[in-house]
Amino acid sequence: MITGFESIDSWYEGPLGRLYLQRVIEKLNGLLNNKEKDVYALDAGCGAGHYTLHLAQSYKTIGVDKSEILISKATKKSNSQGRRVNFLAADLSSLPFRSNFFKLIICLNVIEFVSGRERAIRELKRVLAPDGVLLLGVCNKNSIWGLIKKIAKSFRKKDPFFKGYFFSRSDLIDLANQAGLELEQIREEIYFPPINNKRLALFSEKIGRKYLKRFPGLLIAYLKKPMVSK
Repeated sequence: MITGFESIDSWYEGPLGRLYLQRVIEKLNGLLNNKEKDVYALDAGCGAGHYTLHLAQSYKTIGVDKSEILISKATKKSNSQGRRVNFLAADLSSLPFRSNFFKLIICLNVIEFVSGRERAIRELKRVLAPDGVLLLGVCNKNSIWGLIKKIAKSFRKKDPFFKGYFFSRSDLIDLANQAGLELEQIREEIYFPPINNKRLALFSEKIGRKYLKRFPGLLIAYLKKPMVSK
């Protein structure tokens, strides 16, 4: 897995990160509106726990991340909010849970930075219950975020963001098919560029939603594990 994301908590505390978090949570709420509550949920690659703590409002949530530094930050954040959330340091390719345990798994902006993507998806499928839902969010290569990554990659070699593998819609479809997961839909979000100015980002977002609807920065695949595993 690509390392160097220990400062991601600071990014989410900034204006661009807060807006990104807000938009993704709004999309998650819509996707999960009719899902059964108070069941076990996993935030795979939870970072400092931003999405985990949101999930914990409705689900029995566990967060895992390979970085012990980020797990420590997530635990402190959870304790400061008075939330009972379990955070564990674990690799996505070898999760410490029994098979068919979780009814819901989210994995947002993580799989792009995992070297063994297929193996990690198979492991997520293993711990997902039959008919359970995996929400897999990935950066879209066909977006302004993907374009900037492509242009700046040679100049930002130490930035882990520029080392990841961004996905297209067809890439997501192929990944789902290879893993034997049912792809029900792909939802789209993030129509502002990676600029750390909220007013400019919001202005750009209005233009993006109107004229660049086909080129969102984030693709979220709604995947289900078949009742009879493929």
